[in-house]
Amino acid sequence: MKKLIYIITAALTLGTLDSCKKFVDINTNPNAPTSVDAASLLPPIEAGMERGVWYDSRYIGQYSQMWGASTANNVWDQEGYVPGSDSAGEMWRTVYFSLGQNVTLMMQDAMANNKYEYLGVAHALRAWGWQTGGDLYNYMIVKEAFDPTKLTFNYDSPDYVYAEVIRECRQALSFFAQATKADGNAGVSATLAKGDYMYYGDRSKWVKFIYSIMATNALHLSNKATFSADSVAKYVDLSFASNADNASVQNTGSNSGDANFWGPTRGNLAGFRQSDFIVRLLDGRILAGKAAQDTLADPRLPLLLNRSKDRTYRGVIPPLGDPNSSDANTLIPQFAGATTANSGTSAAKYLFNDNSRGVLMTYPVLQFMKSEALFKKGDLAGAYTAYINGVKGALEFASNPPIGGALTGSTNYISATAQAAYLAGPSVRQSAATLKLSDILQQKFISLFLWNPLEQWADERRYQYDANIFQGFVKPGTLYADNAGKQVYVVRPRYNSEYIWNIPALQSFGATAPDYHTTKPWFILP
Repeated sequence: MKKLIYIITAALTLGTLDSCKKFVDINTNPNAPTSVDAASLLPPIEAGMERGVWYDSRYIGQYSQMWGASTANNVWDQEGYVPGSDSAGEMWRTVYFSLGQNVTLMMQDAMANNKYEYLGVAHALRAWGWQTGGDLYNYMIVKEAFDPTKLTFNYDSPDYVYAEVIRECRQALSFFAQATKADGNAGVSATLAKGDYMYYGDRSKWVKFIYSIMATNALHLSNKATFSADSVAKYVDLSFASNADNASVQNTGSNSGDANFWGPTRGNLAGFRQSDFIVRLLDGRILAGKAAQDTLADPRLPLLLNRSKDRTYRGVIPPLGDPNSSDANTLIPQFAGATTANSGTSAAKYLFNDNSRGVLMTYPVLQFMKSEALFKKGDLAGAYTAYINGVKGALEFASNPPIGGALTGSTNYISATAQAAYLAGPSVRQSAATLKLSDILQQKFISLFLWNPLEQWADERRYQYDANIFQGFVKPGTLYADNAGKQVYVVRPRYNSEYIWNIPALQSFGATAPDYHTTKPWFILP
């Protein structure tokens, strides 16, 4: 699928932020189509969503301390960035290039041919892009973004970006309702199934995905006076009912071009090591209060992490690099699922398969969102119910991760007995009265492992890296020089589109300052 994907994307994207040439009117350009079937546009767009999250996960995962670099003093482990580089700019490219004019063309074909479900999908994709991009970059270009007559673009304020998410979601829901009204079908549409590698044409699941975006948007404004816990709970309840509803994109895994980003064929994690934070979350020292490692603390431990050759789990404390690098006998094996003689990890586990699906949102994460919102409201009983649903759902997801063309897996990595033992054990709170905010957010952190450190980092920033909530998170011993002692809070816009062609617009909100990445974003402020 992905070979076709990027050929189509390159051919269709004109007048985007990546363009350094004068705009060429597609109506007079014989090499550019004037109309394209929406079904042919959706596969490359969906693949671009996965690409955007996972390419940037390499760097954002270091900010969230999901993992760290194998070598010491890596700038991302120091909460810095690489000047003059597009590193951590892939989501920017996704919003304005992979989605970009492709979504506009999808809308044009759908409107001309009354394909209401494709209009619903198109607006859902826009909403997802604004939400994900807004979380990372704060200021975004919205009003002028897809105006092909412009070569430079004015930014919109973050509050406008977050409001646009909801506007797009409501548009999407309206078009799905119109599609159902037109043909009486709220389920699988053969027309939508032609191009849909996420839900295979199931309109009802797309509607649930839209509500997951709305739930994320509402939760991320938790520090605002207008925050509504009830809205978060409402949107979650209208969203995924189980892991069968999870949003994920198909990977074929036949070669490096269509393989899962974290699979052994691509080998993208060779330079990374698991963090000390995730090791201690899983081995019992944080959640269960163990004085030392208890390898039975969490049955997900051998699925998610690798042991050293002496059978001990170790992790990076940034920016120190691999803690075992001085001892060849205890070197942490790289991720990427490669089988090694002593690691206890094989290729076919968790999301490390070549054909593992690219996950975008899951049921357990949404349950943790609901739990946090209700906890903040003071509804401890409701918060506890959602918390337990989240833990159960996360164990189920790790045991049966989605693979290949299937939306749910069938591998059963964790036995029902092991899951029940963990749920009854010291790492899981046994009553609403004992539940703490840290329990909710740290279980959520585990459930996001590998597939979405962007959401992990959003949580950490919303609570300003509070060590009472993220109990294993340790501020790096050395921060990047340009930070001036401050921690990182935003990602700089993509260098090759913005810092080359759009500098006056960047200067309007201080994005050219060396320490701009330490600016606290609007969504976390009161």
